[in-house]
Amino acid sequence: MATFTCGHLLPKSRIGVNLAHIPREKGARCPECQTKSPVGTIALLKNTKKLGKRNPNVNLHVLTYVFDRFMSQRKDVDTGFKKQFANIISQWSETAFHMLDRKQLASFLITVRGRWGSEIVKQILRSLAMEALKVNDVYTPIEPRDAEILHTFNRMVSFTKSRAATMQNVEQLEIICNNAAILKKLRDDVTSALSKLEEGFAKWDANIHA
Repeated sequence: MATFTCGHLLPKSRIGVNLAHIPREKGARCPECQTKSPVGTIALLKNTKKLGKRNPNVNLHVLTYVFDRFMSQRKDVDTGFKKQFANIISQWSETAFHMLDRKQLASFLITVRGRWGSEIVKQILRSLAMEALKVNDVYTPIEPRDAEILHTFNRMVSFTKSRAATMQNVEQLEIICNNAAILKKLRDDVTSALSKLEEGFAKWDANIHA
């Protein structure tokens, strides 16, 4: 009996067992059918992200499967893969950031470099770096951007983002991830401090008008 709306079953192999871990959405087609279009590929990646990091080995096999599927179609104009390639790479990287540890990512990128070239690796690295900034809530400066007290922090956020957009290797990704975590702590500290300052001056104003 078919388990997908397309009428297909998962393959009776290791990859089939691993693909079975992907949360099943109502009305879903099988992974092979989904990855025949850019929209389906992106939807599958977003759904796959729900797995989290509970089973790193399964995650690696699933993400490798999806990666190989869209890479083999990356130059296809009629299906839209060529036009949407950058968006798919970005979504794959976002999903991988939440599902693979850094050691797995580094190993995977070595394989990608050997099979697909350094330019593909750079695209993935830069997308991973941007996701690190978003996850740590330091993708954009703190408002108001022109506030003098926030100038140094916001300048560092912009600087880190510019470096993330030009990274070349895994070592630089490690630096960006670490710096993003540091910036998050600074952001939390600054936000908390500003909140306390505003609270203090609110009491000041209330005291004047009492």
